[in-house]
Amino acid sequence: MIPPTQKKALQTATVDPERVVVRTPDKVDMPAESFRSSATFSESDLGTSTLEYIKGKWYITD
Repeated sequence: MIPPTQKKALQTATVDPERVVVRTPDKVDMPAESFRSSATFSESDLGTSTLEYIKGKWYITD
């Protein structure tokens, strides 16, 4: 589980697009270092998320 302070920070976090890896137009990898927030996150906190655009919505799939 993510601690409450980090969870709150994720609600206002942004993503550095230069650190996002686009595999296909509808599949992207977002490593932990791509997140910008008031809290610090490591790879062990968030890991790398793979998002896919399916039927008009983004989902974490991997």
